Amino acid sequence: MNYTFLLDIGLIILFVKIFSMITGKIHMPKMLGGLIAGVLLGPAVFNIIQTNNILEFLANFGIILIMFLAGMETSLKKFMAGTKKFVIIASLGVVIPLLFGFLFSKCYTLDNSLNLFFGIVITATSVSITVESLMEMKKLKTNVGMAILGAGVVDDIIGIIFLSLILNSGNLTLASFAILILKIIIFFALAIALRIHNV
Repeated sequence: MNYTFLLDIGLIILFVKIFSMITGKIHMPKMLGGLIAGVLLGPAVFNIIQTNNILEFLANFGIILIMFLAGMETSLKKFMAGTKKFVIIASLGVVIPLLFGFLFSKCYTLDNSLNLFFGIVITATSVSITVESLMEMKKLKTNVGMAILGAGVVDDIIGIIFLSLILNSGNLTLASFAILILKIIIFFALAIALRIHNV
């Protein structure tokens, strides 16, 4: 069995720690140090570490843990109270990038489907990075933190719906679209019900 991935993990931990300390010293989020380390070690710069199945699994697992911890520390009452505000912020966060992304892509190609796809892709937010930064700054439980988190979640839901529509535009039916919406509603209904049950 090839254990070279252990060296990769060691290098990642070392460089992330070093750059996180540097960004922390200049009063920037430590998450930024991790991003810089990834750019330097990855194919974009020195190409020391290449993506593999183990690293992808660990990365996805880490994101799940971050979001799980954020969910544990989030007040459901505050989250639900600001739903209207989250929807308004998220709607602007979808419409504006979608419009400008579509227009920017149109400068390079006349394929409207491709232009729309590009616009939809850049509407997605990196909620995990946002959550990690808010937790580090101890702002996750504040009104501003809740607004950012809530808007990010709603933004991603809208982005997923739009992306599903365009990727399945050739064989999309009303039934399949309804099933997609129903799955999202059931997921959040179950999550909220479980949270209320444990309060």
